[in-house]
Amino acid sequence: MTKKIYKAAVIGCGNIGASVGNYNKAVQPGTHAGAYQLNKKTKLAALVDVDETQLEKTKKYFPGVPQYTDAKKMHREVKPDIVSIATPTKYHYESVMRAAKYKTPIILCEKPISDDTRKAKKMIAACKKSGSKLFINHMRHFDPLLLKWAKRVRDGYIGEVYQGNAFYYNGLYNNGTHLLDMLRLFLGEPDWVSARYNKKTSNNPKDLNVDGWLAFKNGAMVSLQSLSQNYGFFGFRIFGETGMVNVRNLCFEVEYRKKINNKNYKGFYELDKRIKKEGKNRSYIKSVIDHVVSCADGKKEAISVGQDGLAVLNTLAAIKKSAEADGKKIKI
Repeated sequence: MTKKIYKAAVIGCGNIGASVGNYNKAVQPGTHAGAYQLNKKTKLAALVDVDETQLEKTKKYFPGVPQYTDAKKMHREVKPDIVSIATPTKYHYESVMRAAKYKTPIILCEKPISDDTRKAKKMIAACKKSGSKLFINHMRHFDPLLLKWAKRVRDGYIGEVYQGNAFYYNGLYNNGTHLLDMLRLFLGEPDWVSARYNKKTSNNPKDLNVDGWLAFKNGAMVSLQSLSQNYGFFGFRIFGETGMVNVRNLCFEVEYRKKINNKNYKGFYELDKRIKKEGKNRSYIKSVIDHVVSCADGKKEAISVGQDGLAVLNTLAAIKKSAEADGKKIKI
């Protein structure tokens, strides 16, 4: 599928879908709709939401863009090349299955892929059958800087990785899913988990925070720690035999410190006070849409696809199962 301009539609016009006013200039575009509007190879061709009040709010930022309350009607009339599913998670299944039924070439679904692993597998199968490319919007997974550092770590830049600690807030299936996707990108496939609910830091009774341990098949152990609502401290540190990488400030920045000989004690080591630092505040969703368009043009291989989303969902399910069993070790 190679076109000069791709028609894009957004289903779900809430925070990440089309609520442009929630984001400042440093991270604009902050929404699917905003990213499509600014990309030279996409045309924002439709906005869809069952809430007419929500649609009305989008007119300020996207004047003249056709609006629909019926997704089926939009698919029939617009026939988008790319559709973003930015609805609440419980509606991902029906939205993706519908887009696949209409043979939408590219489907970009918000994270997590689903609230149920069986549904996720059906979504992946339906997209495969229809020839649709299914991407899961773990936004940081598409970021060039984070991809570069993830590859460095996997290739041994800090030697064998054996420990890490990670922080998130606002629910296991909300921000927690981003964190698990990043850890998987840097460290590979997880092996087992042990977790407990933390009601003190939780703000959503339907999506509680958990604390615990995540063990990876490469031998690395990472502690998961939750923080209170909108705490703003989200990221992780990983320690290898030759250095440490700190992915900080909502993952906007990456810091590297080399392990060196301790100047005061012979035979001991320390982390170099000189810090190699990269990154700044930026739009993650821009990188997502840039990648999707490059895949549509046949210039790049797809990343963060349905199977990746399912892998994260399997880990989420294991963590939840462990928490429900008060910390029981669960194999993934």
